[in-house]
Amino acid sequence: MILNSILLLSTLVLLLARRRPLSHSSTPVKSTTKCVVFYRSSYKDEQNQEKFLVSTQFESTYARYAFPCFDEPIYKATFDISLIVDPGMTALSNMPIVSADPCEFHGAKKVRVKFDRTPQMSTYLVAFVVGELDYIQTSSKSGTEIRVYTIPGKRCQGTFSLDLAAKAIDWYNNWFGIDYPLPKCDLIAIPDFSMGAMENWGLVTYREVALLVDPTKSSTRQRSRVALVVAHELAHFWFGNLVTMKWWTDLWLKEGFASFMEYLFVGYNCPEFKIWEHFVNDELAQGFNLDGLRNSHPIEVEIDNPCELEEIYDNITYAKSNAINRMLFFYLGEPTFQDGLRLYLKKFQYDNAITLDLWEALGKASGQDVAKLMSGWTKQMGYPVVTVSSKQQGTSRILTLSQRRFLADGGEDTSNSLWQVPINVCVGTNPAEVKGKFLLVDPEQEIEVPNVGEDEWVKLNAGSTGFYRVEYSPEMLQAMIPDIANGNMLLLDRFSVVNDLFALVQAGRTGASTFLSVLASLQNEDEYIIWQSLAGGIEDLANVLNYVDGPISKRFNSFIIAVMANLGARLGWDCHDGEDSQRGILRAVVHGRLMRAGHDETIEKALSLFSDHVESKRPLHPDLRLCIFTNAVRNGGESAFNQLLQIYETVGFPEVERNCITALSQTQDPNLLQRLFKYAIQDGKARAQDHMLLFYGASVSKVGQQFLWNYFKENIASLIEKFGGVNSSLFQRCMKLSIERQCSESFAQEVENFFCNTLPPEDLQTLSRPIKQATESVRLNENLLQSNVADIDEFLNSQGM
Repeated sequence: MILNSILLLSTLVLLLARRRPLSHSSTPVKSTTKCVVFYRSSYKDEQNQEKFLVSTQFESTYARYAFPCFDEPIYKATFDISLIVDPGMTALSNMPIVSADPCEFHGAKKVRVKFDRTPQMSTYLVAFVVGELDYIQTSSKSGTEIRVYTIPGKRCQGTFSLDLAAKAIDWYNNWFGIDYPLPKCDLIAIPDFSMGAMENWGLVTYREVALLVDPTKSSTRQRSRVALVVAHELAHFWFGNLVTMKWWTDLWLKEGFASFMEYLFVGYNCPEFKIWEHFVNDELAQGFNLDGLRNSHPIEVEIDNPCELEEIYDNITYAKSNAINRMLFFYLGEPTFQDGLRLYLKKFQYDNAITLDLWEALGKASGQDVAKLMSGWTKQMGYPVVTVSSKQQGTSRILTLSQRRFLADGGEDTSNSLWQVPINVCVGTNPAEVKGKFLLVDPEQEIEVPNVGEDEWVKLNAGSTGFYRVEYSPEMLQAMIPDIANGNMLLLDRFSVVNDLFALVQAGRTGASTFLSVLASLQNEDEYIIWQSLAGGIEDLANVLNYVDGPISKRFNSFIIAVMANLGARLGWDCHDGEDSQRGILRAVVHGRLMRAGHDETIEKALSLFSDHVESKRPLHPDLRLCIFTNAVRNGGESAFNQLLQIYETVGFPEVERNCITALSQTQDPNLLQRLFKYAIQDGKARAQDHMLLFYGASVSKVGQQFLWNYFKENIASLIEKFGGVNSSLFQRCMKLSIERQCSESFAQEVENFFCNTLPPEDLQTLSRPIKQATESVRLNENLLQSNVADIDEFLNSQGM
């Protein structure tokens, strides 16, 4: 019998696999939107005819459905792969082709394509693709042949990734001190692909949007994301492929390090993206948000069966792991960190490892007990908040520190978690210098920072390098605000103060009025990452205030307009050649927030730009496209909705299609939402991998939130079938988006009761953690509202709103 993807044999049986090759023409492919095993992907060619290619996706445990194998990461083997395909088809696998000979298969003329033997590797890395494909190619300086494959007509969109991949292979060869061992590296864009990308050794598969760049249509953010994803997958050639975790408990050993190395590579090789600035919003803050929940999980999480696997491909395994790697990188220094990773890779190449093996290698390189330093960060849920107060003692500042687990609900941690916390300190007179480095190892500790003036501010977590939050005494925070407002405090330090501050509001440690007072002081701030963080706090407050009867939501929006309108006017709508890459992204954040707040001038300008785009085909700047589309749907009525739907159907470029779906789902008309979801999901007009964008877009408004839950309840059976089961990560994300933005205890209980009464026990067990995370978020929203509504009302009165 088969139980949870494991074959149980009651007697000793010799299994003889029928040696029937998989072929493009004869293999039956189950019609499912869960793009795993050996599956079919559709696209329209340049004559608008539907065509197909077939591709594989074996991670985590799907190789067993394609061929008999010991399908666990610890079991490695070499693979000799042959495919029988139709003449004229391109066949790809991990290794180069060694022969392609005509043959007959069931009476039809075919071609038998044989590939060279692979290195020793785990089953989940086996891959093959068959279809009509175009490619462009180059070679790295070290001699690796690199190709980017696309469906016909799109190969030129692979130029950016091709150049980057060639550079990455050489850079990683040098940085890791071990050369990439395969003779070729193919990168291929697959139209239907549920993962972002997959690091199959020698044949890396990507969603089109994660690999292809159009110079006239790709936004700055999208180009930087493509750079990161390309670099991430190629980093896996060392972390994951060459050295593989023994079991999925240590999944972070490949995902966390590939995530960190992608930033290190892009930071060094694509400075125009300022990628380390984006890191704090896209990685650090995302790790904080999930790990602040009581229903988080440790990085090293126990996995007992395959059904549990997909839910851990989350912001703990990726973002938090990335952030603690960055923390350790700065703590040890790059040369020592690099030496330790080289020792680890050399010792375990073509083999498997566990987390302790990594700590031992880094300990050997550094002469420190890295296991003692880092085990708390990977074996425990959560992260610390460091509370700090200060007093002057002569020319020194005495800081009294205490640590406890940060919980988003503000409650107590019954497990009494303790971490070894690297503390970097900077001060007001020379904010770019790290004034002191300390290690907080006890629940409470006192440290002395010498040569600090009595009027200077002192800040912990200099450079936002640590994975912890800081709660300052009111006096310490007040001393920093002038230099936060005038920009004298460095950018990443300004970020950590404002980001930590709103987290403390959510946890009930300080009132929302404190956050809003700091927000009001930042009208001259012009850095994207600050406003992106502030916009997150504004959005959370605006969301819960929508659940209050009366005018407070409108008054709150008036305050936001008063704070941000001048910045919007200074930024304008014109993106200039040669301007800082962050300027266009900031412009979109500010105008988007003003439109959400109801700023008439911004709304009308964006509607005008959309009208020109539709009627005169005047192109929109890619950085502004999404916020202009969204405004059109929210404020342009059914006519604009239909116009944008037409753009979606004809544009033919994945990033623009995704912009359209995200914007369309933000309509405030429930009837249009119903029509859109039927069109996209039931009628199959949107790819399954993009369905999550529908749920995301709808979740940002109260109208959409109420629609989503009703839609999810009514269609749960068909959604489970469409996504291939409740263990699908796409299903789980859509489920959480249908729940987590609402704002009442009664709703949280309704959700819990619905699942208990609807799902069979095995599905309920699989969804246990995601359901708990979603309902915890609902309760946190209610806490945020109840704890702050009176405080916000009083603050708005003080501002004349």
